[in-house]
Amino acid sequence: MSHNEAKLSRPRIEIYTLGSAAANALRGQQAFKLENVEILWCKHGAGTIEADGKINPVSGQQIYCFLPGQLRKFELDNSACGYYLSFSPDSLYLAPNLKEMMSSFEESILNMQLLSFRADESMQEELEEIVRKMKRECENNLWMRSEVLAGLLNVFMIYVSRELGIGGHTLVVSREGEIARKFMTMLKQQFITRKKVADYADALSVTPNYLNSAVKKVTGFTASYQIHKLIILEAKRRMLYSDCSLKEIAFDLGFDNQAHFSKFFKSKTGMNFTRFKHSLAEAI
Repeated sequence: MSHNEAKLSRPRIEIYTLGSAAANALRGQQAFKLENVEILWCKHGAGTIEADGKINPVSGQQIYCFLPGQLRKFELDNSACGYYLSFSPDSLYLAPNLKEMMSSFEESILNMQLLSFRADESMQEELEEIVRKMKRECENNLWMRSEVLAGLLNVFMIYVSRELGIGGHTLVVSREGEIARKFMTMLKQQFITRKKVADYADALSVTPNYLNSAVKKVTGFTASYQIHKLIILEAKRRMLYSDCSLKEIAFDLGFDNQAHFSKFFKSKTGMNFTRFKHSLAEAI
């Protein structure tokens, strides 16, 4: 195993009990873009969760899943109890049976959906046992701690994916599946500098047609669609959480001029920048 593989195989997991000092530090934060996967399990209590500008009331025994790239904010009252988990997405990408789960999760995020479900009594018992074991491993320097954590996290996320209705499909283990996964990872990191399918195809040593076909087979949409959707999503986030002008957002997203971005934005959303920003403000 290489040095990089060894580094990635160590799950970087944080687990807090809601009400603890570490968890309380999460409350009242400004919305910010996530780098890790986060799970919030609110067993009891009240409050709100804001994800990409949409505010949702917290309800008991609800489990929420947030992914890298999302803007999120917690407002939980003092009575809230449950768990908060945070871990690197590498932890899931390294598990072969969870790669497809991440692709499905990412498609939900591109649609600005909040992933959540209500855990019934049976599911609560199953997840509680797993979380307690993970918490014990995190708090103690036990033999093969990383391996145990990786296995427990794997099982935990399989339960979560079942409840969210993700999974149960035949896993794509073909070359198309691997190319699509690499494309989605690259897209999140480079969509500001790479905006053409050909740019990604060159980097992945495939033709643009093959890349479009592979990505559509895995996600249901072409590579060009995924590129455009991510650019529009990022533009929406900047509209919601900043006072940036059209010119500033265009520049930040890598467009040469304001007119080009304005035309692109209208063609993808059906309305101009000012009207769309106004509609977002009304929806919050």
